[in-house]
Amino acid sequence: MNPEIEAQLRLSANFPSPPGVASHIIELAQDPEIEMGKVAKAVSLDAALTTKILRIANSPLYAQRRKSESLRQALVVLGLNATLTLALSFSLVKSLRGGTANGLDYPRYWRRSLLCATAARALGDALRQPRAEDFFLAGLLQDVGMLALDRAFPEIYQNTQELQLDHAALAQHEIKTAQLDHAEVGAWAMRKWNLPVRICSAIGNSHMIDLTANPDPAAIMDRCVALSGDVAQLFLAQPDQRQFAEVALAVERSLALDKTAFGQVLATISAIIPETEAIFDASIVSKQDADHILEQAREVLLVRSLQALRDINSFKDVAERSYSRALDLEEENRRDALTGTYNRAHFDQFMQRAFENAQRHDHPLSVAFADLDNFKGVNDTFGHQAGDRILQTTARLLRENTRETDFIARYGGEEFIVVLPATDAVTAQRICERIVAALQLMTHEVGETRARVTISIGCSTHERGSSFANATDLVKAADQALYTAKMRGRNRAVPFNRELPKSLSRFV
Repeated sequence: MNPEIEAQLRLSANFPSPPGVASHIIELAQDPEIEMGKVAKAVSLDAALTTKILRIANSPLYAQRRKSESLRQALVVLGLNATLTLALSFSLVKSLRGGTANGLDYPRYWRRSLLCATAARALGDALRQPRAEDFFLAGLLQDVGMLALDRAFPEIYQNTQELQLDHAALAQHEIKTAQLDHAEVGAWAMRKWNLPVRICSAIGNSHMIDLTANPDPAAIMDRCVALSGDVAQLFLAQPDQRQFAEVALAVERSLALDKTAFGQVLATISAIIPETEAIFDASIVSKQDADHILEQAREVLLVRSLQALRDINSFKDVAERSYSRALDLEEENRRDALTGTYNRAHFDQFMQRAFENAQRHDHPLSVAFADLDNFKGVNDTFGHQAGDRILQTTARLLRENTRETDFIARYGGEEFIVVLPATDAVTAQRICERIVAALQLMTHEVGETRARVTISIGCSTHERGSSFANATDLVKAADQALYTAKMRGRNRAVPFNRELPKSLSRFV
């Protein structure tokens, strides 16, 4: 984010600062050992909040046989996480709705936010995802950046009444006016509020709908929230058959929910809307309008949509092939042609982002610098083609002994570098030693002979008690540890030691 824009956002009146009750709830949510009694005490301080928690525990969303008569009974029904998330939703809406708009259409904003929240939860429920309330909260707050922009830049939404009916066009207007859109601002604000990473991620990615299947739970939540806006638009506008078909197809492509399942999602949303309106004291969609939308959806999805879906499908296939090709070309430019690992240029970009992310979320970050021992002798003895095959085998071994979330790059020649996000020094050292042992046991077939190659690794970690000023210093430390491993006889993994003389590092 541009520093000047960030400064202006920070200075905008009453934003971004969560209200007192919300701040307390966020603080409680950070404690993995939180007790039911503390949550009950926090919620009971707000009588209106207590009433809402009791109401939702007894609502059709939870379908309990026995009515919850007290707050503690409601907490048992909902669970700690759900209670905290729902309480936070109620508290934030109550606080944020009290602002004065400069150009933003507040009534429409809150209708859309509550519809998006309901849609995100309904999509998550259809996929049997746990922690449905997180989907609701992320959907509810996905446009919160609009509130920040409206207050920080009073002119940004003025004279945009018609534009506010088209969410995608409005986002483009924001980028043109302020060089960023409200999804980026919202994610930034929620990080400042210390909301969970998965909530911030879903908000930040709410304008990016991925139409490729991905079973990763975090990706599913991001997709449900991103799609919730299009689903909400069906209830806010007067959609035609093509709009129903396009949204249904996007849901099918992104979440693997077919038209029948999507029809059920729309029915669920329609059924939940009255309860959501009552709990949040808001008017979203009249029952007559909701029933009419459902009737249209059934006709389109079950009878008339087949040809439309085929037409859209054909168009989307062409667009996706072009997009996929562009992504392939971009990925090729990031990869080392010989080993298939990432190249040095992409490593520099990734490393900077990984370090900033580690600092932002107070997560550890480890870097392993690896170098094949005496590799020049291998090339001189067996030839460069044999050396290339050994480099390829080494790259494969590195992938086999690290996690999918780890980043592997060829740094140059026979050097590789591995970035280990959210990995402390002890775990990183264990991974490095595993790699050393695995390569030591590996035999490389070189013509009619077999060769063995060993590897030396230096490892450094940015964490509490052992932090670095920047990504460059962290990499320098790993290189210094690698040099130490070489000096101690090679074929070993050595962690960085701040007591070692810095002159050992080739970077200095």
